[in-house]
Amino acid sequence: ELLTDLRLQMRRERETAELKISEEAFRQYNLDYFSKFIADGLYVGVIAEIDGKVAATGGICFHNHPPSYSVPNGRSACLLNMYTLPEFRGRGLAGKIVAMLVEEARKADCCQVFLNASVMGKGVYQKFGFVDVANEMVYNL
Repeated sequence: ELLTDLRLQMRRERETAELKISEEAFRQYNLDYFSKFIADGLYVGVIAEIDGKVAATGGICFHNHPPSYSVPNGRSACLLNMYTLPEFRGRGLAGKIVAMLVEEARKADCCQVFLNASVMGKGVYQKFGFVDVANEMVYNL
């Protein structure tokens, strides 16, 4: 439930699109996601605390795709749900969480980690070694 609460707080802060369903339904979808994919080992979440207070979070989910030249075993991971509460920003927590989650991807035999970077987070990811990829597109249903 804590992962869901943090994700909802992050979405409220960052989201520019209008929520197409009720807040309650959105919350339930998130609870269902975390329950299923954590249990299946397809999502790993991290929560950082400072002095007993929740300070930051991040997660990684694992994907299988047909093998490609850049991902020869077809295993990749998506870094997501990176969020540091405002009062804890600037302390390096995001970088530490990224390092932990990238290590989880290595342990899961992933060849690549991808993400969608917020303006605020982009520097953290670049510092870690992530690079921009210009050929991404999306189609909303």
